[in-house]
Order: sequence, then C-alpha cells, then structure tokens
Amino acid sequence: MTLKQIPWKALTVWTLTIVTTAVSGCTAFTYRNQDSISQSSPNSQPLRQLSTESDSGYSVAYSPEVSRANNPVGSALLLASAGAKTVKLWNPSTGKLIRTFTGQAWAVNFSPDGQILASGSQNGTLNLWNVSTGELIRTLKHSEPVIDVVFSPDGQTLASGLDQGANIRLWNWRTGNIITIPDDSNASTRGFDNFKSLPIAFSPDGQNFVARSGSGQASQLWNISTGKVLRSFDAKSLINDVAISPDGKILATGIRDNAVKLWNVDTSKLIYTLTGHAGEVRSVAFSPDGKTLASGSQDGTIKLWNISTGKLIGTFTAQTEKVWSVAFNPDGKTLASASQDGIIKIWQVLPH
Repeated sequence: MTLKQIPWKALTVWTLTIVTTAVSGCTAFTYRNQDSISQSSPNSQPLRQLSTESDSGYSVAYSPEVSRANNPVGSALLLASAGAKTVKLWNPSTGKLIRTFTGQAWAVNFSPDGQILASGSQNGTLNLWNVSTGELIRTLKHSEPVIDVVFSPDGQTLASGLDQGANIRLWNWRTGNIITIPDDSNASTRGFDNFKSLPIAFSPDGQNFVARSGSGQASQLWNISTGKVLRSFDAKSLINDVAISPDGKILATGIRDNAVKLWNVDTSKLIYTLTGHAGEVRSVAFSPDGKTLASGSQDGTIKLWNISTGKLIGTFTAQTEKVWSVAFNPDGKTLASASQDGIIKIWQVLPH
C-alpha cells in the first residue's frame, strides 16, 4: 500500500491530550500503564462484529440518536464505516447492514440531526448523502484527497481536511460555497490559508476549531469569524488526531510517539502525558459525558483513560490489524472500532 493509498490519519500516531479544570497549578504528569480497572481481558470478545467483506475500515462514526418516526431507515441509531471500496450504513444494535454507498472513503461523519452523512475520498470529492433515502445530495470537490470531515455543532458548517498539507475548507454545505473570512475577500477562492491540514475538531459552541499547524507538531485553536489563532498546543511530535471534550475544557491530541497528551484549552497547559500503547495512536474520542477518553493504536489495542486522573481504566485487545478509528455510542455504553482488516467491532464500556 502506497502513501497515496493510506489516509494521513492512518499514517500518524495519536497523542491524547486532556485538560480538566479540577486540576490546579497546571502541572504536567506522565502516567504509565496502570490498569486500575479491567474493562476487558486480553482475549475477551466484543459484543458484535460487523464484516465489511474484505473492505478496509478507515473510519467509523455513530449518528446522533433520533426518533424512529423521523428516521425512515427504521433505527434510532446508525453506524457508518468508511473503507477502500465503499461506505456502509449499519444498525449497530442488530449488526444488520442497512445500505451501501459506492465509492472509496477515508472519513465519514453525520450531521448533528443525523439526516446527512458526509464522506471524504482519495479523489478529492466530499459526498453528502441523504441517510434516509441513500440519495447523493451534493459533491464538494477538492484538489487533494479528503481525509477528515467534521460538521459544526449547529450543522450549518462542514470542515474538510486535506492531504499533502493542503488548506482546510469550511463549507456552507447547503449551497456548496466556501465560507469566507470577513476581512479576507480572497478566502472564497483559495480557502483558509492559515488553517493547515487535518485533524479538525470544533469547540462545542461552534465559535472555534482546533487544527494542526503547518509544522504538524502543534495544534492551534482558531476563531472562525476572525481567522485568528487564539492558542497553540505544542506536542513536539507529529499530531494525528485531536478531540475536544463535550464541555470544551479539554483537548486531546494523538501523536506519533505512542502517547496521549492532555491539555487545558483555556490555558494551553499540558496536564498529562499518557503512555502505554506499543504502537502509534491512530484515533482518540471522548465519551459523551466527558469522563473517559478512548485511544486506538496500531498495536491493535484500544485503551480507555480516566480524564480527571489520567489513569488507565482498561484495555481492549481489538484486532490483529492496526486500529484506524474509534467512536463512542451517544449513550456512552458502547464503543466502535475500525481496522485495516475491515472488521468493525462494538465493545461494551463498563461504568467506573
């Protein structure tokens, strides 16, 4: 597999950085492998396995829970997976395949209302699908592979992260127009020059977002309306993924040195460096209540971390292949993982 065939998020390691306001003095700590609570024995089985039929599993995303009356697909909750051949839509409760969308994708994500599924591909297209009908609503075109797609919390803006260090695009997906910066009339044609590459995460209020800097070793918090950098978080290693906690106070960054770094968003201070993975960390995700962070690694494991203490809660031995992506169910009780072998696994997350 060539570099062009592998999503950038799959080529780098995730460093998870988390900050909590309960920590005072902004002192940084490093925690090593401390399994205080065992979520799963090394040989335990997931609740469910979804086979993508020899397709790779590059990205996985849960939809928000919607009423069945508003979802003709017939399920209140959906799971999407992106692979080298197709995008698939699943009922995670039954494991039933609901729909297959033709075409390769590096990344998938749902709109906040669960009605639209966005998928970014190697050929530079970002497709928007009607979840209920399977209809292709719109295609947004880029000059580079699209390897990250994220909706703003209000669902009005769609951010696309591009390969090869290309600029991030912020789209009004309903019109297909690039969103301009008020003081930059050329932004509509060239995109946001200072918003470099992926990964991307919106703040809960939708006013700011985090993206990797041009060097790739720092994440920066940008104000969308002004295009100005508010704060910077220097991981001193290539960043592969970022996540912001539901309360907006904690930033998690995944980096190439097999670690997880936790940051205070308000002060940009490093709180914890979490170690324990034996391979690059590919993906990070917060639980809906913000108390737990999941990290997926190329070592084939998923680790769960306590955000307030920085301690390791437990480890799932997920796959023999590298774990590309992890995502929490909106109820926080299960976690989905996707890997190179094309198997989507759903894991039970015990309370702690």
